[in-house]
Amino acid sequence: MQRYYFRFIIIAALLFSGCAIKQPKIDEAKIDAYLIQAAFLESSGLMETAAKLYAKLYNLTDSKLFLLKTVQAYYRAKKYKEALYWIDKGLKRYPKLANLYELKALAYLGLKRYDEAIKWINKAIALDRTPQNLELLASIYLTKKEYELALKYYKSAYALKPTDQIVNTIAYIMYFYLGKKREAIAYLETHSRIYGCSKRVCATLASLYGLQNNIDGLISVYKRLYETYRDEKYAVKLIEYLVYQNRIEDAVVWAKKAKADRVLLDLYRMRKAYDKAYEIAMRLFEKTKEYRYLAEAAIFEYEKSHSKDSKLLEDVAKKLETAIKHNVKDAVYYNYLGYLYIEHDLDIDRGIELVKKALRVDPDSPYYLDSLAWGYYKLGKCQKALPIMKRVYYDLGLKDPEVELHLKKIEACVKGKH
Repeated sequence: MQRYYFRFIIIAALLFSGCAIKQPKIDEAKIDAYLIQAAFLESSGLMETAAKLYAKLYNLTDSKLFLLKTVQAYYRAKKYKEALYWIDKGLKRYPKLANLYELKALAYLGLKRYDEAIKWINKAIALDRTPQNLELLASIYLTKKEYELALKYYKSAYALKPTDQIVNTIAYIMYFYLGKKREAIAYLETHSRIYGCSKRVCATLASLYGLQNNIDGLISVYKRLYETYRDEKYAVKLIEYLVYQNRIEDAVVWAKKAKADRVLLDLYRMRKAYDKAYEIAMRLFEKTKEYRYLAEAAIFEYEKSHSKDSKLLEDVAKKLETAIKHNVKDAVYYNYLGYLYIEHDLDIDRGIELVKKALRVDPDSPYYLDSLAWGYYKLGKCQKALPIMKRVYYDLGLKDPEVELHLKKIEACVKGKH
């Protein structure tokens, strides 16, 4: 199979060249062997050795295709002078072959002889005005830091073939080198409206909006990205920016649309919509069997209930204890359950034990220290509670109404014992 495949390539190459064969008879076996070996060397990255074999194939077949393969292999091997030798040899026979002029420009570009590269790519463009040739000319001017000329030719290439890569380069030059920031964004926006919000173009657009702190622009881009690809990560970014603008209701709408339950859970927590948060947490627990969602559900169950009756407290405590038993090691849950036991006189010793676990994770948390002080107060250990409570209030600066109440009660307790 391979032999017939390579022979087909050779026949195609001979037809493509349109020239007579130098030798009256081709040694097909030799050609097949060279071709297989050259292809293997090329795939192995041994470009210079492959180039030499392609040169032999050119001499055997007089095929234009193998001439081009020889030049390309030398170029990829960074043997630019060897490439130029074969290009000049080829131009004597094919003076109007635009590919050779393009390759000559690339070789001079490799040698960092930019003016020569510009000269030869212009000759290629005169013969065949392609987006690739125009883009190469633009890239040479970009290398020379001639940004206006680079922009001119990138725009010409884009007019022939409006690709994501070219429009991104145009926007980059405009924004960072020429200070045309609005025009850069307008170019990207126009491209995305006509050809769609591709990941590549809209990522660039988002980056530029981000540099300008244009939140409305970022929201617009991530809406289009999500609507195009239905990828949750774009919805999450969109929601983040909506939250930044305090547009929580809009964020909820998009979280529902994207079925992003984890994000929706955070949004309901933020809104203190604990009844809805509870439903989402339980749904996530049933779906994932991750016990942290059970712990979250327990907290929401407590917060949403107006009547803290014994049945509720028992159910909340059971959920949190179950989560902790399943290795949900989180200081927030330790403290929450601990304070629940302390505040409602369910099991003050167990409560203090849990709060101490939380404090091992975060020893300076004013909330955890408040829970600990309140536990000692409930046990009548007011002398032990007071310095902790003073630290919370005065040193750590937590002065909400509940903390103030705790401090007053503990101080009164201490005074009463004197």
